[in-house]
Amino acid sequence: MDLRDLKYFLAVAQAGNTRRAAELVFRSQPTLTKAIDRLEASLDAKLFERDGRGQRLSAAGQALVAHAQPLLHNAEAVRKVVQALGRGTAGLVRLGSGPLGAEYLLPRICGLLLAEAPDVQLQLTIRMSYELREELRNGRIDMVLGFVPEIEDEFDCDALLEDIVVVAASKDHPVFSSKRPTLETLAGYRWALPNSAVASRAWLDQVFTSRGLPAPFAQIETNSIPLVPRVIADTSLLSFISRRTLQANPSHLREVPLAQTTLVRNFGLTYSRNSPMSPAATRLIALLHEHGKSLFETVDS
Repeated sequence: MDLRDLKYFLAVAQAGNTRRAAELVFRSQPTLTKAIDRLEASLDAKLFERDGRGQRLSAAGQALVAHAQPLLHNAEAVRKVVQALGRGTAGLVRLGSGPLGAEYLLPRICGLLLAEAPDVQLQLTIRMSYELREELRNGRIDMVLGFVPEIEDEFDCDALLEDIVVVAASKDHPVFSSKRPTLETLAGYRWALPNSAVASRAWLDQVFTSRGLPAPFAQIETNSIPLVPRVIADTSLLSFISRRTLQANPSHLREVPLAQTTLVRNFGLTYSRNSPMSPAATRLIALLHEHGKSLFETVDS
């Protein structure tokens, strides 16, 4: 049963004859007549009966009218949904993000995406990057927004920007009494750090141990990265945080300048290999490429 034939059938049923119906739908009378013939042949039923110079619906035709209108409405709804999916203005995106991306990128990127595609659904999972890789491995998320390793054998990666991680402390920390702090100086203090499974923590530990110094002693160890700046602002602990976070807290925190403890890392997206992206996910990726760097570098006042 052709949906266009159904549309022409309804026009004839409402107009009462093919001539008036043809005028309403801007088609010729023979076009509508052929559409009715095809419907009657496919249904094996007469849809109209002669009524003087016009036509009236048969019992079969009345039954078809009752079902045809909802059918056409549903077909149009399906068309719009599929069209929206194809354009990336609808659909589901399952995105995992580390704390840094969640704090400085996702709120504004989500706003941009929903402004363009109000019917898109986002499932956001906020965890540490190593935990999100397991979610990606098991197919529970589509992509990870976080730190991209220099060497990646398992997934495909897409770098968006660089993030710099530095040692930080409260502005009045005694470490600043030394004009040029050294690794030995830093080794004498206690720290607030993420757990040892986090890549930046492992890198920092390696910096110290590779030079014959003990790894930083983590008096506070947490998986809540946003907690760290607040902790070190009110204690004598050092930490190792993104310079972006440091710039967002200029009245409370200060960088401990030391080239040996300055980590430059790539921040971007990680995907499963050979896993197709939905149009909605593709649009989100495009927005991250277009706006990610500027949004990340913008410090809120």
